[in-house]
Amino acid sequence: NLIEANLNMEGVLIYLVSNTKFDHPQVRQLAVCEIKFLKFSLPAQIGALIFTSKNAVAAIKFNEISLDLDTPVYAIGEPCAAAAREFGFRDIFVARHGHGDEFAAEIAPLLQGRDALYLRARETVSKLEQILSSAGVRLQSVIAYENCILSLPAAAKPPQGSTLIFTSPKNVRGFTANFGWDGGYRAVCIGRTTASVLSEFCEPIICERMSIKSCVDLALLP
Repeated sequence: NLIEANLNMEGVLIYLVSNTKFDHPQVRQLAVCEIKFLKFSLPAQIGALIFTSKNAVAAIKFNEISLDLDTPVYAIGEPCAAAAREFGFRDIFVARHGHGDEFAAEIAPLLQGRDALYLRARETVSKLEQILSSAGVRLQSVIAYENCILSLPAAAKPPQGSTLIFTSPKNVRGFTANFGWDGGYRAVCIGRTTASVLSEFCEPIICERMSIKSCVDLALLP
């Protein structure tokens, strides 16, 4: 395999454990989960929308729902905001903080006393809903998608010494469910929530920016 030979020549084996593709000659994608969009409907009047993943925007497209594009959107990071922008939303607040609980704390004062709708995954790790509700936000949530763990062959397991990039807690669980953990792995992850799930196996390098490119840049450092 020419790509594998080139990777070995460079001396760097980086696996992006994610459903999101990222084009880089030294990065190989490893999908351990798959996104399944769920059927749902939304109320006609929505005060504000909260997105913590671009999958939430994709779920709206999947359900072919038309929304008022002037509805204020609160997005956890630039990739999420970009998906909302592509959908057509015009009023988008991009949080400074790329971690669930800090994101909730940042937007809570902006949404206090207002109606907001959170399109979420079936399983979540952050306390976003509790933080916003306790801050006086009239919050409704809709389960828009779920992340299902795949069953992968043992041959797909990254070799010893690989650097692994994790983009969510579910990807950590999907990886360890399939392959366990080898002490020789080096891990980079987006955010503290993902890092907390990974901490029982190693001391991951935490990327403070919600960006796969930033994770790859960290992974390429010696």
